[in-house]
Amino acid sequence: MQRYKIEDMTCGHCARVVEGAIRGVDSAAAIKVDLGKKEVSIETAANKTAISDAIRAAGYESRPL
Repeated sequence: MQRYKIEDMTCGHCARVVEGAIRGVDSAAAIKVDLGKKEVSIETAANKTAISDAIRAAGYESRPL
């Protein structure tokens, strides 16, 4: 499981954009978004660099937890 803190993810729209970016890397990923904590948890076979790059390309900065 990979977990990321995304400080600028503040609403449902943000969560959908981040989720879409992750699905662009791994369409089969299991994604759980916690807007209250501004975190996303991902069950994926993709590497962390690919996930981080996709989140950044979608306009959000993330840091692994």
